[in-house]
Amino acid sequence: MSRTSKIIHGLGLAYIQQVLMVFVGLWLTPFLLFRIGQHDYGLWLVGTQLMFYLGLLDLGVTALLPRETAFATGRAGSLSEAKELPSIIGQTSRLVLCQTPIVAIAAIAIWLFLPNEWAGLRQPIAVVLGAFVLTFPLRIFGAVLQGLQDLSFIGKANMAGFFIGTTVTVTLVLTGFGLYAVALGWAVTQVSTASANWYRLRKHFPGVLPSSLPKLRREVVRVQLKQGFWISSNQIAQVLLTGTDLLIIGKLFGPLAVVPYACTAKLISVMSNQPQLVMQAASPALSQMRAGESRERLSQVCIALAQAMLMISGAVVCVVLAVNQGFVARWVGPEQFGGMALTGLILLSMLLRHWNVTLGYALFSFGYEKRLCATALADGVISVSAIAAFVSLFGIAGAPLGSILGVTCISLPLNLRALAREANVSFAQLTRPLVPWFGRFVGLAICAAVIARVWTPATLPLIGLTAAAVGFVYALAMFPVALREPLGSYVRPRLPKFGLKFLRALRAEEVA
Repeated sequence: MSRTSKIIHGLGLAYIQQVLMVFVGLWLTPFLLFRIGQHDYGLWLVGTQLMFYLGLLDLGVTALLPRETAFATGRAGSLSEAKELPSIIGQTSRLVLCQTPIVAIAAIAIWLFLPNEWAGLRQPIAVVLGAFVLTFPLRIFGAVLQGLQDLSFIGKANMAGFFIGTTVTVTLVLTGFGLYAVALGWAVTQVSTASANWYRLRKHFPGVLPSSLPKLRREVVRVQLKQGFWISSNQIAQVLLTGTDLLIIGKLFGPLAVVPYACTAKLISVMSNQPQLVMQAASPALSQMRAGESRERLSQVCIALAQAMLMISGAVVCVVLAVNQGFVARWVGPEQFGGMALTGLILLSMLLRHWNVTLGYALFSFGYEKRLCATALADGVISVSAIAAFVSLFGIAGAPLGSILGVTCISLPLNLRALAREANVSFAQLTRPLVPWFGRFVGLAICAAVIARVWTPATLPLIGLTAAAVGFVYALAMFPVALREPLGSYVRPRLPKFGLKFLRALRAEEVA
């Protein structure tokens, strides 16, 4: 397969996985909320944010592995010629194993210093912390598969792990295990996914994993930790941005206030994963291209990815604006809806962050760890400070407002400037292809907001029909934009194939 074909094939399965996980996850939230109680569920939402902080002890070593794997195959020209790959994986594995005792000590410290008001979470979170430590070194297998662009299997493994863990959770909740059920389900998900990734590597890529772990070479460790330090510092900023809002709200207003915020943002958080899948799938390919493609080619790819990312993100904004109030009311009750202002602010924050994610993935693939780290840390500090101030002033709606301030003042302008320099294009050349999308998006978003103000779908069929109608209108309006360069050069060649498959399916139905 070509790089583009691998990305499209992997994305197709990833989106199917996401749709199934959305439906199961949306059903699971009220199931847990009404069976373990709002207080305990709020504790779980706050407590699980600790996993993000614990993951920082990886120091960015595992996060480097997909890119280094892609670099190795790109330099060699093919996987079969990438003779240095087992050594790279072996060195990383040895280093991660050395980090694992430190992670275990940190997990024990977190458990010992949990606040007294979280007493109901103390024993269940011990299960989660133990599972995290045990599976910490096993994350290497998924990172290698991502670098090899085996995106289809990664999607299948994640889907299988999610459903296995969900089954365990539901079964144990129904038998009265409470928060233990959620903790054990989470642990089973991690173990099953890591085991599947290991089996895939052993079975289908037998020459990739080393037969034995090599001794750590000081120079290799120094380079890995130096590069990983910047990635880890960048991850600190991401943790500040993704989990701190819940912690601040929980601290200022208590666990009960976390639930309306989380429920209002639930549909957004679930659907926001869809655009990010594009960059996750394309990141290894960008790393390969850096080894052998021209800057002009790289700039075209980066702009095309930004077009695709923002088009998908814009669809999420329009659909959620139209249905979120009715969805939350039908899902967990109208009292858990935080309001249209909160919805709009979370969506705006999501859209801006998606654009910044596109820039960040591209810059990471080009080796800009240090710059990304400094930018993300500055963004994180500004955002968290603003979130704390705005939440105390304006309530829970202040959380997304603080995030918007950080990304617009720090990350977007700095990352746009860096990518323009790397791709050897001007700032205007980098952003001009996005103007046609922006004009249409603003009009469609205003229409979706007006629809939400005058009519709220109250039943699941109406919610689904409204979402489908808004999505269909958005797709029709954006289709000409998708054909514009540089994204059009990837879309147009594949339109006949999709049309041919559609005609064949129609003919098969007629014959049947």
